[in-house]
Amino acid sequence: MTEGDPQKPKNFAERLRELRGATQGETGGDGKGRGTPQTPAGWVFRLSIELVAGLVVGGGIGWFLDRWLGTKPIMLLIFFALGAAAGMLNVIRAAKEMNRDLGGGSDGK
Repeated sequence: MTEGDPQKPKNFAERLRELRGATQGETGGDGKGRGTPQTPAGWVFRLSIELVAGLVVGGGIGWFLDRWLGTKPIMLLIFFALGAAAGMLNVIRAAKEMNRDLGGGSDGK
């Protein structure tokens, strides 16, 4: 014994597909929320977060290792430098991705 119209699931599936398509269009097309920012302020924010994240993670690991091993400034300096390098690589990678997504041509690959 079924209740309701048999066409209702089809309509629901179509509406769900339309909503997913609209959501993917807002996030850059991949549906994961990591699309290309649409404004220059968004670009600056994303690139600055990429750089700061590398510095904070590298500095945090170095600080933790210094406290754990008792080698006060050396690990902090080493991992801060590694974090800075990783942050710069992430900024370059993100800039290439944004350039590719905005139709700026090939990214050198």
